[in-house]
Amino acid sequence: MLQWSREAGLAMEHVWGLGGGSRHVALGYLAAMAAMLWLLNQARRSFWLVSLLALPGTFCHELCHWLVGTLLNGQPLRFTVLPRREGRGYVLGSVALGNLRWYNAFFIGLAPLLLLPLAYGLFLWRLGASPEFGWPEAGMVFLLANLVFAALPSWQDLRIAARSPLGWLLLAGGLAWGGRKLLVPAPPARPSATAPITR
Repeated sequence: MLQWSREAGLAMEHVWGLGGGSRHVALGYLAAMAAMLWLLNQARRSFWLVSLLALPGTFCHELCHWLVGTLLNGQPLRFTVLPRREGRGYVLGSVALGNLRWYNAFFIGLAPLLLLPLAYGLFLWRLGASPEFGWPEAGMVFLLANLVFAALPSWQDLRIAARSPLGWLLLAGGLAWGGRKLLVPAPPARPSATAPITR
């Protein structure tokens, strides 16, 4: 027989693996991150403002390209986070690669997506420390928002990733797997192992 108590209910883990008391802090963090992401998006109107505010994220974005390029023999040649105007737009940073091929282009182009699990891990780490809102937490919200903002691949990144047939094969396989999961009904539940078996 199961019994429920208030203490057991509060100790139960929630979506983020946090106790019930931390849920409000998590929601506060998410609201602050949403506000910071909105501000970063609005800052795109000013070249120098977005260059300055997005600098930590730009550095991490380009570092992902550099590291994955190094691991997959992309032979990175140049790394820069110095912003520059290019045509009607601007480039916040770039990595030049000497060996961009069919087998590594997909992974190098989408490397900034690795910032999403990093941001999630930092988010959980901060919430596990029972944070109190103040300047250190404001800095962490700024960093987390920068990581999420920088995790989105640019159009140039997507063009590089799309050149790889490996990427298209992975996408087709993922869509087929997802479609199969959605369209094929789940097998019927088996009888419980504790139910008596009669002959």
